[in-house]
Amino acid sequence: MDLAPTLAPFIVWLAGREPDEHVRRRHLAIVEGYLGWTRQDAGDPADRRERFQTICVERGTRRDHVAAALDRFAEYTSARGRGPGPAR
Repeated sequence: MDLAPTLAPFIVWLAGREPDEHVRRRHLAIVEGYLGWTRQDAGDPADRRERFQTICVERGTRRDHVAAALDRFAEYTSARGRGPGPAR
């Protein structure tokens, strides 16, 4: 599963909007995890974001960090005309 075609332009886009490198790296790690997870997830797409957040929180990631990363990715996909991204 090659995520580079999706992640590379997101990284460039994110660099122009988020000045903090630590936050950019965290967003990228979370979005990469989300994209990989969604490819294997067979559940209802309507609550996919919430289920992913729950899994991340259970593994020790702060919910607000996951939400912020997925919000940025949704903003990116919306701006690129690829749909709404991770549903809220």
